[in-house]
Amino acid sequence: MMEDNTLSEGIITKGVGGTYTVRRDDEERILCQIRGGIRKSGVVPAVGDRVKVSESGDPDIPYVIDDILPRSNYLIRPAVANIDCLILTFAVQDPVPDLTLTDKLIIICSSLGIRVALLFTKCDLDPEKAKELTDIYRKAGFDVFVSSKDALFGPDDLVRISPSGIAAFAGPSGVGKSTICNNILENDIMQTGSVSDRLKRGKHTTRHVELFDTKTGFITDTPGFTSLSLFDIGTDYREVVSGYPEILKSAQRCRFDDCRHISETGCAVLEDLAEGIIDRGRYERYKDEYEYLYENRNNYKRRIRPV
Repeated sequence: MMEDNTLSEGIITKGVGGTYTVRRDDEERILCQIRGGIRKSGVVPAVGDRVKVSESGDPDIPYVIDDILPRSNYLIRPAVANIDCLILTFAVQDPVPDLTLTDKLIIICSSLGIRVALLFTKCDLDPEKAKELTDIYRKAGFDVFVSSKDALFGPDDLVRISPSGIAAFAGPSGVGKSTICNNILENDIMQTGSVSDRLKRGKHTTRHVELFDTKTGFITDTPGFTSLSLFDIGTDYREVVSGYPEILKSAQRCRFDDCRHISETGCAVLEDLAEGIIDRGRYERYKDEYEYLYENRNNYKRRIRPV
């Protein structure tokens, strides 16, 4: 037990109803509430936050969070701080993959400096579709992994993607994120769900974000979702291209530095698109999101994402 008034550091692994579980650096897990000063500042502690804690004198909640250390990044949805790698997880089918959602998540991660990996699950249901999807994103420059009923994504795969730090799984419900996390942890810690026969989309099973220890760091399964608006979270139209490294690579040869890669003369991106070097679907999603955010650039006050 640490001495009175002695601060120690740790990481928030869970937060429910204003009470936070902190894993101290000595590996002890403790229950904490937050100081009034933090509450008044408007900063909401998040899973993944590094914090300083001290004893509270309250036997029910024996510790208090005194300070939240600076974040390297922060995702609003899912609400996780200090992510080293976000593993975007989508099923090949059942439910069918939403590549628009995939690319939006990549844009957000790229703008925040979070490394991205893609994981396509249920590949045994449609091997040809699995190959098509993996080829698209590997060609674009991403780390891509596959998982099937007989060959689940496991601990060794995780180490290849994220040898340390926090790895978070994100994507729609019903794609198998909880099953994969249980496989990595070698324990049925997370509840698994199924896909709705009527809606053909996943049923929510993960209700909150929680960090779990692995041999080298932490993983978390985030609550599933099926929609995401870059406009609502304040993404700038100039950030869209950050989610398309293949377009950025071709753009180095564009005639104009401020080329939008839509209709400009001397655009190397359009040339590579015509030659099949850039995937048509990826390009169309870039163009749609860029044009939408550009047209609405004056219609909202940009939200400052805390980092």
